[in-house]
Amino acid sequence: MHWQETNNLPFTLEQGIAMNSFLKYMASALFATPMIASAAVDLVANGGFEADSQASGTWNIYSSLTGWTGSPNIELRNNVAGIAYEGGNFIELDTYSNSSMAQFLIGTPGLYQLSFWYSARPGTGATNDLTFTFDGSAPVTVLNSATNGGNDQNWLNYSTVINFDGNGLLTFNAIGASDGYGGSLDMVSFTSPIPDQIPTSCC
Repeated sequence: MHWQETNNLPFTLEQGIAMNSFLKYMASALFATPMIASAAVDLVANGGFEADSQASGTWNIYSSLTGWTGSPNIELRNNVAGIAYEGGNFIELDTYSNSSMAQFLIGTPGLYQLSFWYSARPGTGATNDLTFTFDGSAPVTVLNSATNGGNDQNWLNYSTVINFDGNGLLTFNAIGASDGYGGSLDMVSFTSPIPDQIPTSCC
């Protein structure tokens, strides 16, 4: 590579400093662009359940929440009978009895990662089983509320990769004892994963 001596260039010191700053800016922009392009897209609306107002330390039962339809209803809690994994709100699906909730997802076809956080209700973990289905798939059971039956909440993450055809119904169902004491669910997401994070054995 051929280098020119800087004293042959018609730059003042101030111009050189300005050019150096510009080049650093351009370099940082070029490095940032791939990260922006590969950011995951979440198709779930209100996956953290914070879009609906619920006073701290209270709960209520609703026929639906923003983005979610209950069958017959959904219990929304704000740091009562447990503490949210993130934010203040989280949900229970054993309301007056076992119930379910669903959201219809639409997006670009491809491989997506379904992720959610789940915990047993403190003291009743053996009766808090939960299943989820996607677009009529066979139900997948979150085993015995992730084996939590103690007096403390223990949030655990469940995730799986789904081959998404562009639309589908995501459903969560309470299947434990239908006694009004269900498990807790928070931070539901359905994201298009970054390609190098997709398991090679998937689909």
